[in-house]
Amino acid sequence: MKKFNTLNVVTTAMLCAFAVVISSAMHNLAGSVTKSLSPMHLPVFMAGILCGNWLGLICGACAPVLGFLTSGRPAFPNSMIPMMFELATYGFVSGLMRNIFVKNPKTHKFASVLALVVAMVAGRVVNGFAGGIVLAIGGAPLGASILAKLASGFTSTWIGIIVQLILVPAILFAMQKSGVLIKYLPEERPIDTNAE
Repeated sequence: MKKFNTLNVVTTAMLCAFAVVISSAMHNLAGSVTKSLSPMHLPVFMAGILCGNWLGLICGACAPVLGFLTSGRPAFPNSMIPMMFELATYGFVSGLMRNIFVKNPKTHKFASVLALVVAMVAGRVVNGFAGGIVLAIGGAPLGASILAKLASGFTSTWIGIIVQLILVPAILFAMQKSGVLIKYLPEERPIDTNAE
């Protein structure tokens, strides 16, 4: 279980702020393409993996709320509420599953990537159910709404899924190579670039 130490708390706050800023900037620059890239997701995954499941959950739950309060996006309630549950799940599951995978010698090396994949699926399922319930409260059929949201969660953001599967490991590798990663994940030793 990761501790709520100063480094982890400050890092989580910075990643949450970055999630809001990058999402707003991309909405202004790329418009409709932004949804498929899911820019707010990446910092939340990083918070969960680096700082632990509970801080990841807090980062994920707060980022959409802060985004709505500062820019009006994601729109309340149909987008913001499901996204809040989705990102909270991303942060929590990525931190939790990494902690589980890293203890198994067979999955230790790929713990962060495996945790990322599991979190991606879990978050989108949660978004589907939360979004369907929100739509049902507004009068839409519950079952059809949930199915539609579940399908949309996987088909409309596939580009973002690919980008995240590339960027998260790349960022972690760069942090490991520089020796920064060990401050968050002591079991990840810096890569010796001088080794033969």
